[in-house]
Amino acid sequence: MIFRTGLFMALFATMLLVGCTSGGGSSKIQVHSPVRAGSTPVALEFVHVFENDASATYFPLEGLAGCVYTSDGSLIFCDEKRGKVFGLDSGTDRWYEFDVPMVRPYHPVDVAVDGFKVLVLENGSDTVQRFDLSGAHQDQLLDLRRVDPGTMTRAGSFALDRDGSMVVTDKSEQQVLQLDTFLNLIGRLGEPGVQDDQFTGIGGIAFLPDGRIVVADTGNSRLCIYGRRGFFENTIGWRFDPENVFLSPSGVATDRYGNIFVTDQADGQIHVFGRNLRLLFSSGREMITAALPEVPVSLAVGPADQLAVTDRSRQSILVYRIIYE
Repeated sequence: MIFRTGLFMALFATMLLVGCTSGGGSSKIQVHSPVRAGSTPVALEFVHVFENDASATYFPLEGLAGCVYTSDGSLIFCDEKRGKVFGLDSGTDRWYEFDVPMVRPYHPVDVAVDGFKVLVLENGSDTVQRFDLSGAHQDQLLDLRRVDPGTMTRAGSFALDRDGSMVVTDKSEQQVLQLDTFLNLIGRLGEPGVQDDQFTGIGGIAFLPDGRIVVADTGNSRLCIYGRRGFFENTIGWRFDPENVFLSPSGVATDRYGNIFVTDQADGQIHVFGRNLRLLFSSGREMITAALPEVPVSLAVGPADQLAVTDRSRQSILVYRIIYE
């Protein structure tokens, strides 16, 4: 009885589908497979540009530097030259200004989000200042001169891992300071030079989802990859490689899948690499005028597949949508 009932229902469903899909009637039953977003970036779609408008809260933009997205999609960026940090609230779509801490000179160069706190790296006093999400200053989290007292540290960029550990690029010594979750120095990566595990004009830095570290070696026109424990692993590009896409890589960001996004200041390009560290595509030259990066400095991946790029030449923040397949 059960078999016959099941057979009857199957035959009925088949007849229904055939009857509805044959002929030229307007009523059709279509079976759709669930749509699943891929994990491989294939293009950047231009969304918006925040230009140096006199009516904007952040006006005038003079020295755009690092940027970051919060978990709710709010965008925060640094103006190094003016000593300002601004945020765009995703809920109200309004810009607001962060407090200016009692640090002189104050040159915010990079920004990161740690839970409900915003951390700002500034190279006037080589410290990390802590704010809440509204921009209210909380305290000074870290003094890099005390972390590494044997060197004249000049902070360039920084990144936070999921466990709270931190890496900071030091432009003075051309190295990366590796800090544990208690912000104690546990290692130094790299040194000045052109060989593997050496830097010339060190740029941006980011963590991959598996804890590996990606560093932009601007002067050597390449990226350097380090393991979670700080051991040198690989490079992408090289200034004497005829197939190298980099001229002057600077900003580095990663997405949740492990893809790498890199700004190239000298070439006005955004390069995208897959999880296998191979180039997926480069974007910039083919874009319309409104979307065209000129001197892209830093970039950040947002929670809704957003990609924000700070451009010093245009004095603008360009926003794209990452298209995945």
